[in-house]
Amino acid sequence: MKNIFFASCLIFISSNLQAQLKFSIGGGANFSNLVVENLDSFKPRANTNYFLSVKPEFSLTENLSVAVDIQFSQKGFGLGDDSLQAHGGYKLQYLDLIPQVQYKIINQLGIYGGLGIGIRGSEKYKINGAWEEAVTKISSGTDFTYVFGIRVFPTDKLFIHAQYAGSMSSFYDVIFTDIQGNEIENVNTRLRNFQLGIGYQLF
Repeated sequence: MKNIFFASCLIFISSNLQAQLKFSIGGGANFSNLVVENLDSFKPRANTNYFLSVKPEFSLTENLSVAVDIQFSQKGFGLGDDSLQAHGGYKLQYLDLIPQVQYKIINQLGIYGGLGIGIRGSEKYKINGAWEEAVTKISSGTDFTYVFGIRVFPTDKLFIHAQYAGSMSSFYDVIFTDIQGNEIENVNTRLRNFQLGIGYQLF
């Protein structure tokens, strides 16, 4: 009798957890740029890249859920002709881990936010029209970000999101100097990324 009761409890708990656990896949476009302060000679411009994601999610209530968005994300920026930088742009691959909380205002619309960390993998620069892997990496190996966005749910399984992510740490891991070799103080370089994506809940 005890075994039957124990087995029934396990089945009940397992079915509830399965109902609360969701798993989604998605992808879309990144529109990223580098915000530079106190360095007039460095003028980056926005570039378009892509991301792919998987997102396990756990429902706390009918409207509130927590998730970790795991993204393979390519970001970067270009450099205008009037920049003193010789390279034509930078392209970087990140593994982004973004824990987040989502609240559904209505069934078709949710808002979310969180904090994330990006682990930089590849770093490439464009010179003479070709992309080359950087031998010496000059960007920071990690990127700590704040994230907020909205999700629209046209159906129960399909969703579209718009997301903004801003770096809380410096993008470049270098010291900037003027043409005389003097250090330029208070230079801030932070990556900004606007994302448009589509996803599908597998279960």
